[in-house]
Amino acid sequence: EKAKNFQKKAKQYGIDLLLIKQKHLGSEYLPKYITNIADHINLKGVTIHTSEEAKDVIVENNRAVGVLTNRREYLADNIILAPGRVGADWIGKIAIKYGIGRKQRGIEVGVRVEVHNDIMQDLCEVIYDPTFFIQTLKYDDQTRTFCTNKGGFVSLENYTNFVCVNGHAFRHKKSNNTNFAFLSKVVLTEPVTDNQAYGESIGSLASLIGDGKPILQRCGDLKRGRRSTWHRIKKSYIEPTLKNVICGDIAMALPERILTNIIEGLDKLNYVVPGVSNDETLLYAPEIKFFATQIDTATDLETKIKGVYVAGDGPGVAGNIVSAGATGLIPAKAIIAKSTK
Repeated sequence: EKAKNFQKKAKQYGIDLLLIKQKHLGSEYLPKYITNIADHINLKGVTIHTSEEAKDVIVENNRAVGVLTNRREYLADNIILAPGRVGADWIGKIAIKYGIGRKQRGIEVGVRVEVHNDIMQDLCEVIYDPTFFIQTLKYDDQTRTFCTNKGGFVSLENYTNFVCVNGHAFRHKKSNNTNFAFLSKVVLTEPVTDNQAYGESIGSLASLIGDGKPILQRCGDLKRGRRSTWHRIKKSYIEPTLKNVICGDIAMALPERILTNIIEGLDKLNYVVPGVSNDETLLYAPEIKFFATQIDTATDLETKIKGVYVAGDGPGVAGNIVSAGATGLIPAKAIIAKSTK
């Protein structure tokens, strides 16, 4: 009932609040969960190869034959390609090479917002990870909140040629802050359609401006068109949970349209969550979600190449860790069903 009241309040300001069932595991427990999963499948006879890079799929007569890695060839009649977001560009190239259809889903670019727990407490006690969808005024673009972590920590996310930010929360160790992603959707159409390359160029520019580190700026400084300094940051009552950053000006790194969407979106969200766009609010940039390419598949996630399946965020068939895990089950069940016929 309380959640529906928040949803009603959001709608009064033209904001959509998504209500779903949620469960928080805690970052410190994730390695244990992953280890347990690995141990379980090891007992089933599965061999896991680490520090080995998949290079290509081996295809003969439009059918999977195996996989080529940086070490050797592996023969297999069925292959599941699940390279994660970092492998989105790679799987796009695989699709082009073998004539597999693709759609452009776009990317999401924005910032990681950090506020004091008191700002989000009433909301997060009812909805652990509230997801708001907001249409901006000037460009009528969709912005959204994502991955809210009450008492959480902003973290570094390393890509090959640039760095981004993310956020997480432990089950027991808590900070005084709440962080969440605030993202603007980008879908390029004509003449350029390479959303992945566009996102990577933003990441590279931001890393150049930040000297290889994320950029940290107070919301008030961003609105006034001035860079932040550690002196200004320390005057605030919010202590940043990620210190390995450069205080600077996010406007030097993000495109004007995305920046405008972020400022307008936060100001609009402030009606539902008072204090979220205060001058003291901390903004870390960039945060980029790569799922630009969606591979064409059948309902069981098999591609036009027989025996080649996809799963997870990289091929664009999922958008978070839970749905990525679920999409892994779909081709697995299909392969088992096919092999038992």
